[in-house]
Amino acid sequence: MKLVLWLTVLFSVFIGYIQAEKAELAYRIISPIEYQVIQRGTDNEAWVEIKVAGSLQLSKRGPLEYRLDKNRSWEKLTGEWKNQNFLSRVKIPAGGWYGMEIREGGYPDNRSQVVKFGVGEIFVVAGQSNSGNYGEKKQSTQTGLVSAFDFENKKWQLALDPQPGAGGRGGSIMPILGDGLARNFKVPIGIIAYGQGGTSVREWLPEGSRFPNPPTVENKVRKINDQEWESLGKIYPSFIQRMKEFGKHGFRAVLWHQGESDANQKDPTRTLAGPLYEKYLTQLIERTRDELEWPVPWFVAQASYHVPGDESDPNIRAAQANLWKKGIALEGPDTDQLKGKLRGRDGQGVHFSGPGLHAHANKWMEKVTPWLEQKNKNVKYKFSFGAIADCQYCSGPNRGSRHYSSSVGKLKECVTELNKHDLKFTIHLGDFIDRDYISFDTVVPIYQSLKMLAYHALGNHDFDVADEYKDKVPERMGMKSKYYEFSVEDWRFVVLDGNDVSFHAYPKGSSEYKNAEVYYRENKIRSPKWNGAVGEKQISWLRKILINAEKKREKVSLFCHFPVYPADPHNLWNAEEIISLIEEYSCVKAYINGHNHKGNYSQKNGIHYLTLKGMVETESNAYSIIHVHQDELKVMGYGRETDRTLLIRK
Repeated sequence: MKLVLWLTVLFSVFIGYIQAEKAELAYRIISPIEYQVIQRGTDNEAWVEIKVAGSLQLSKRGPLEYRLDKNRSWEKLTGEWKNQNFLSRVKIPAGGWYGMEIREGGYPDNRSQVVKFGVGEIFVVAGQSNSGNYGEKKQSTQTGLVSAFDFENKKWQLALDPQPGAGGRGGSIMPILGDGLARNFKVPIGIIAYGQGGTSVREWLPEGSRFPNPPTVENKVRKINDQEWESLGKIYPSFIQRMKEFGKHGFRAVLWHQGESDANQKDPTRTLAGPLYEKYLTQLIERTRDELEWPVPWFVAQASYHVPGDESDPNIRAAQANLWKKGIALEGPDTDQLKGKLRGRDGQGVHFSGPGLHAHANKWMEKVTPWLEQKNKNVKYKFSFGAIADCQYCSGPNRGSRHYSSSVGKLKECVTELNKHDLKFTIHLGDFIDRDYISFDTVVPIYQSLKMLAYHALGNHDFDVADEYKDKVPERMGMKSKYYEFSVEDWRFVVLDGNDVSFHAYPKGSSEYKNAEVYYRENKIRSPKWNGAVGEKQISWLRKILINAEKKREKVSLFCHFPVYPADPHNLWNAEEIISLIEEYSCVKAYINGHNHKGNYSQKNGIHYLTLKGMVETESNAYSIIHVHQDELKVMGYGRETDRTLLIRK
């Protein structure tokens, strides 16, 4: 009995020790926080402050490491411990949501993580009620990429109406506007909302600012004498503190929608003269710039709508337009045009109906998008190219999730978008058609309308045609060779033919078909027969190219229809052979393919293996633009294709 009691005590002590060790090693990420957006810079990146709360014991142990997602390698964090907090800064490319994990190198199971944060665009939305939560129908982000900052509680949250920080309890334009920008620019959008209902520009001025007549509501001003009134400064301090929270260049711009209360035509004694409106709004803009110590961009809308019959004030509108002409502010939308059923109370109100909120957001999109596009032209990348996988068109009926006939419309949409960009080339990664030689007649002319060089890799379905047409397929697609290479600047692109040894590419009974039968049998292939292999002659050719690229210090990306890594039923029959070969050469940075419609990604020994999603297997679309930077490949996905940043090994 004593022995049992003694063992029980020892076990309790042991458990206590283990728990104490775990407590000693406990830590958590306190910055960045969930749903936080960090403003990107002109290099399309942002310095992200990382703060980890831990113990003094932890600080004496191994280094901390981080990774942005589970598909990336762990990297050491450099920084220092202060007051039991570890502080560091890392440069992170635009994108998100990212899932950051941090671990202690010596204790890999001891981890903390932030599930969602991103690097993108942040806007301050301010003014009166139509910049707040006064719309008739509450809105919510449909992309899930729009986040709102709650200044009072110092937290970020998904942008669901009502927006934190703004007046009112109804709907706003912020989720709609954010969704539009997120779709256009493929980055998360952050919103700092501070719309204050019924306010005059006079009430936004700092405390002590004077003016000759009062606004409609006097609770934020006071009378000095018969000739003057002054601002109590109830709004400005909170407004400027919200902007200071983000620091210099910490957000993109202020979107200002205000003027209705200054155009109070029903009571001319409280209406603000146009020149005074221009004067006071100029003062407000310049004061924020002085305090923030950088020239904050302001968009100013034309807004003076009151009620039906008093739908605009030419003096206020002229003042707002003068700010544009003088370069004090950027041109915002003309929202006085939004009338009738776009206004609430069945067209009788000043606030927007549900459809009106969408129309209002679209008006802002029309002004902000081209300006932001111009800003982002400064993003420093060497060149860009388009990438498409598995158009797989045929005129037959759909099968499951494969929308064969709709690939025509998706390919047209894709070509139209790609033609808007300065691309060196576009490559289709195989399975241009699903079956029938005549299918080429429909999709080849569409692809040929690309304004840049257009390449193909051959897929298995490209050869699902009658035997007499199989040898004509490459020429019909505009290919001079089944496998080939080309160069752009210091990059060499190698296009492999994964049908080199296959059952698909050759007529039954041909010598090539028989060779495939022998290869499949003697190598005991378990991969499906609709895959293929790269033949010996092609492998010798590839080795020579890689040797030459290594000598010239070129970077190499390989294109093929079939994947090789990670293990998957879609992989080349001789995937391991290809992997072993390309791993011999440090010049190889990426292997990009199609074939597996659901997509895939992995990294092995410094080489990125990227499988793009199939265009045919989506109701929306799937294609990419890939920006080639000095030290990374930035994949910008369209439709259901995923955005990725692939860091290039040295």
